[in-house]
Amino acid sequence: MRRRNLVAFALLGGTALAGCSSSTPPEPSASDAVIIDATTCEAFGDVLTITFNADIARDEGRMQQQEHAGWHRLATRVLHRLPTTGDGAVSDAIAALRGAAPPIALGASGAARVGSDAWNEAFSALMTACEDAGSALASEGFTGG
Repeated sequence: MRRRNLVAFALLGGTALAGCSSSTPPEPSASDAVIIDATTCEAFGDVLTITFNADIARDEGRMQQQEHAGWHRLATRVLHRLPTTGDGAVSDAIAALRGAAPPIALGASGAARVGSDAWNEAFSALMTACEDAGSALASEGFTGG
């Protein structure tokens, strides 16, 4: 009986929705957004914010290495989700950063390699590329006191 009620509800719900229409187009999804270099540079600010605050907290003794490593692992996953145009200096620098710090899966352990020589070299290239694109890199410092 319960299954028959669910099927009937689904059919009626589908029929009701089929009659609905909207006079306004749907909002574009994130995948529909036009990606420009400035967007990528701005989004990289989240990676910087994560690593900057984690580094400061660790250096000031307010965070243990285990937590610090966890924040850096998160930063690798955020980095690999950044939108890019796929072409040009900003995209090339992001690709180099991704190569320097591959994503570490949720729940996995491992060194994030954020701050390695390869990371720093790619980060320097990204700063230049973002400045050339008219979008300076920025982060938010909110830890400490």
